[in-house]
Amino acid sequence: MDSLFLRAALLAFTGIGSVAWASVPADGPTRSLLLAGGALAVCSDLSPRACATAPSDATRGPARFRVDDAGIARALDPALWSLPGAPSRDDVAAMLAQGQRALDATGGNAGDVFDAARLESAFAEACLGGGCAETDRRRPWSVLLDVERAAVMAALEVPQRTEGGARPLERALPARSRVRGGVDVLRAFVAEAQARTTGRPKIAVVTASGFDPMDAVDFYVDVFRELGADAVWWPVDAAAAAARFESGDCAALPRLRVERLRLPNREAVYPDLADYQRAHCASQPALMLQVQGVFFAGGDQWRHRQAFVRADDSPNDWLLELRQAHAEGRVVVGGTSAGAAVQSGSWMLGNGDVEAAVSRAARVAPPPEPGCTRGGRCGGLPEDVLTLWPAGGLRLAEDAIVDTHFSERARELRLLMAMQAADARWGYGADETSALLLRERDGRREIRAVGESGGWVMRRDAAMRDEVEAWYLAPGAVLVVEPSAEGGERVSLVLDAEASRATRQRVPLPDSAFEAGALRTAAQRLAWRCGTSVQLPAAPGVAELRCAEGARGWKGAGGMQGVGPLRLRFVREGIAVPR
Repeated sequence: MDSLFLRAALLAFTGIGSVAWASVPADGPTRSLLLAGGALAVCSDLSPRACATAPSDATRGPARFRVDDAGIARALDPALWSLPGAPSRDDVAAMLAQGQRALDATGGNAGDVFDAARLESAFAEACLGGGCAETDRRRPWSVLLDVERAAVMAALEVPQRTEGGARPLERALPARSRVRGGVDVLRAFVAEAQARTTGRPKIAVVTASGFDPMDAVDFYVDVFRELGADAVWWPVDAAAAAARFESGDCAALPRLRVERLRLPNREAVYPDLADYQRAHCASQPALMLQVQGVFFAGGDQWRHRQAFVRADDSPNDWLLELRQAHAEGRVVVGGTSAGAAVQSGSWMLGNGDVEAAVSRAARVAPPPEPGCTRGGRCGGLPEDVLTLWPAGGLRLAEDAIVDTHFSERARELRLLMAMQAADARWGYGADETSALLLRERDGRREIRAVGESGGWVMRRDAAMRDEVEAWYLAPGAVLVVEPSAEGGERVSLVLDAEASRATRQRVPLPDSAFEAGALRTAAQRLAWRCGTSVQLPAAPGVAELRCAEGARGWKGAGGMQGVGPLRLRFVREGIAVPR
């Protein structure tokens, strides 16, 4: 996304020199939400391992770093070291000096640049006394939080420039992707946006979830362009929110990035994006009137959320605008990983290890800072504990908790525990390279899986204590939820014409519910034969999966098998587990 496009996009958003993008009127609002499970594995200049044929002509390369006086001064900004338990600036300065000497000793010259791995290795070896342990306050790098490590790296990052002096842009190459599921997910999102316009759809991308919100902008803008849409960055993050809604000073953005995001040096590395963010902050275009889709990147859902709430945790104007546009059906909203999790309308998952979720009570709190266990800086809230936020995320998945990387990280029991703690009605768990696509209109909700595998849909009502009704929703079926004559809701499963009968799965049953894909494998065993239940150890208890009345199994066109309804429950110790 070059500066000319950025200026043109901003003019379009402010209504200057541009015709507004027209939307197709609908009979009634259809609210669409796409919840992707992460790891979309789309080929790009910076993701060559996702490519069937790696690009040999990459325009933007991996970040490079230089340890010099200017970078060290940025890294020692006092605002970067204000979190509880942070090392002193003197210790950080000593670490940087030792790292610099170690790099020089390897035969480098003053002014050389290094990759991230080389730099981090040099800092990790820095010891401010004899006999430093692996994790020791005399070894400052070992006790830094993840955000503090990212701050040091950002301070030392060297701007990339082409021969002409421009910033090179990362290219997305979806047609070269080794795995098709992630590309199919993004195509489905573009198709939902396309249904809302007569022309080429317009999509805004939100990248507030990253340690560096500017890092992923090029990728998302280009991948949607390659897939048939026009995309622009919606440059919102916690720093921009503070500039707009607290200080009212958009010129203070560089300082606020350091104070709120612990992110220095962006004006040098991404000058075009920094200029664009400042202009957007000052002009505040009515973006939701101009786009048909808003897509949220992966990263940390708490960072996404902080871009859309005020200091008192109430929604800011950006979130109110987004909610209205989504409720009216004018925009489809989607996201991957954290970008999906932040859509939670019931309580929002902050973090939490799956095994900790079943062995310890959930905590109502913001998530601990990543890396606090390593640094001994968690302040009484273990980093692996299941944390929930009762105000939810952006609340577009109105009555649900959303989780991601689901089967791959065996998160079924974590979502079950979260739903019980929050008394949530619905839970959505999307698998990697896959998504759950929700459409809702006039009280009728349809849920369909897209991508490589699918995801879990869980339902809980007041009569369910230690279990949920669940579907493993693979492509090939639609789960329909609609009001019943009795005032409740009726749930039915409608198979697509291309769906076929489920077949026997010969994959061995995992030894534990905590193994990757364990409950998905168990569900697919039940898909072709529902006469028995499956029980898997999940210390300190047992996960049990069994078919509910009227359960059906199917195999979609891609070969993945789905089944439901099932009953999933977690029972504490004392149950014999048949093998």
